[in-house]
Amino acid sequence: MSLELSLPIGIVDEHPEWSARLLAELARRRLPVERIDHASHGYDPRDRRRAYSVVVNRTSPSSHRRGHGSVLFYAEALLNHYEALGIPVINPVAAYRFEKSKALQVELFERLGLAYPRTVVVNDRAELVKASAGVRFPVLVKPNVGGSGALIERFDSRVDLEAAAERLDFGPDGTALLQEYVESEGGAIVRVEVLDGRFLYAIRIVRTATDFNLCPADICQVPSAPAGGDLHACPVDARPGLTVTRWDAPPEVVDAVQALTRAASIDVGGVEYLVGRADGRVYFYDVNATSNFVANAPAVLGFDPTPRFADYIVGVATRGTRRGAA
Repeated sequence: MSLELSLPIGIVDEHPEWSARLLAELARRRLPVERIDHASHGYDPRDRRRAYSVVVNRTSPSSHRRGHGSVLFYAEALLNHYEALGIPVINPVAAYRFEKSKALQVELFERLGLAYPRTVVVNDRAELVKASAGVRFPVLVKPNVGGSGALIERFDSRVDLEAAAERLDFGPDGTALLQEYVESEGGAIVRVEVLDGRFLYAIRIVRTATDFNLCPADICQVPSAPAGGDLHACPVDARPGLTVTRWDAPPEVVDAVQALTRAASIDVGGVEYLVGRADGRVYFYDVNATSNFVANAPAVLGFDPTPRFADYIVGVATRGTRRGAA
């Protein structure tokens, strides 16, 4: 059965593949959809028509790694325009600001009293070296604007950091994080996904200590995956060797994730944490407002989250507002 919408659903996404499953699900329901590729786009602020029943923001900071660097800053103005017209935006501009700034994420961890790896934010290489005197090695240097682990480097000593400082790439906004490296138990991290402020699922990802690309849609090795299983959701550059399993995150962690995503205005997304090998503590380190869900979700989770995402989109479109929106 199809649902009648007076205006189409707008999907803001410059990646050629990431929204494929969602678009297929909406098409299956015979819903009007328009994909908005904001890598090549324009709008007139004088045009005050509401062209969409809802806009789904799927902008990722990794866009600059695909030759779409202008998206990083254009998206904020575009989303603000849609919101100003009264169009409900799933993962609104407030969520996007947290998505593209690891510094803002760290500030959020601090404000909510959550443990995270010791971090210093800098915008100058001399300050980076200076700040290293107050942290414990090994350390990671992360661009503030990241995406799939891009440009993250590990240094085991201050001498190594000083030698490499001048060649380090701080990313599109010239800002970087100097962060103490916390070794995780079993080389694993956990990603907790939420939808509409509610727990959706958690997965445990085991990877090598030098691999910082933890996008779940890039993880194509699934325990007991059937031969010939559907892994079409993985990007073409997906790398084997990582494993992912469904995980039972502790209730207090789920509560913290819900508090984080609520504070960041994230409707659908994930928060990543690890358990320190040395002290057994939970450390939060990443907040994501772009959720691709895990590859081959039915085999990993026992269900497909995409129809639930579509249900939420339809609910916002018909209601005319996000839950919790002012």
